[in-house]
Amino acid sequence: MNIDKILEYQKKDLEIVKLTHTLVDSPNRKAINQILNIVKETQYASSALESEAEGVLVQFNNLKKTYDDNVNSFITLTKKSVENISESEMSGVMNLINVMSSNLNILEKKLLGLAEKVNSILSNYEEAKKKYEMARKKHSEIKTKYEKEKSLLQPKISAFEAELKAMEKSVDVKLLTKYKEKRQDKIFPIFVKFSSDACGGCRMELPYAQIEKLKKEGIIECENCHRYMFMP
Repeated sequence: MNIDKILEYQKKDLEIVKLTHTLVDSPNRKAINQILNIVKETQYASSALESEAEGVLVQFNNLKKTYDDNVNSFITLTKKSVENISESEMSGVMNLINVMSSNLNILEKKLLGLAEKVNSILSNYEEAKKKYEMARKKHSEIKTKYEKEKSLLQPKISAFEAELKAMEKSVDVKLLTKYKEKRQDKIFPIFVKFSSDACGGCRMELPYAQIEKLKKEGIIECENCHRYMFMP
């Protein structure tokens, strides 16, 4: 089986692989992905802070209502006439006033604690917003650089792809089908030499039976890396 044409095809395809890897491994592209991760993290943090703020606001309103009700009840009790009240009733009123006073102190501390929590949420929210804005601005700058880099390489990739398309007419159909199947699996190179009793792709040594099969058929698939081996 003549595989010279498919090897020429693979050699040309190698140029596309190199250029594609240049784009994939571009520092600008990696920076864009990092920035997008920061944006996602800040968006998630902002959403979590909003939910937390809503919960704190509900607690705050409930405590505020309880606080106001206690204040009003306390004021009412302190203004109550004591001229016609018995000593035991007076004692009961005083106990109630003491209890309410204690409750008011507790509520006041809780309200102050919630106020501090609200301030902390607002501070964290502002910090998240700043990070988001910085990341968004940086993303715009780096994306422009990456698009410029891409605009220089993409025409070259397209040109090589056109050349490959033209070469397909002279390549054995069965070999080309095998090639394209492996290419979709992101295996490269696809056709490798068999040398020194081993696969030219992964260097796994072949047993005698496989070597004999390769000699007979001309091309076999490596059981380890799934490339196609051929005899030089």
